[in-house]
Amino acid sequence: MSEICKTCKKKFDSGIWIASQFRDEKVLLFCSDKCKNEYLKMKLNRIKTEYSKYYDKIIKSSKNGPG
Repeated sequence: MSEICKTCKKKFDSGIWIASQFRDEKVLLFCSDKCKNEYLKMKLNRIKTEYSKYYDKIIKSSKNGPG
């Protein structure tokens, strides 16, 4: 069964998925790491523009690592 990439909209048979964050959200499917990273970059840019304080927290926690 073919799936459709969330970023480039190409059909693919095996790829990468990211679990949903919210109960009403579907699993995100990508055909490659490149498409997944492009999508995450787009989401971070939107957060940076609309929620700058939250973006700063995300960047700070990613630099400090888990825990």
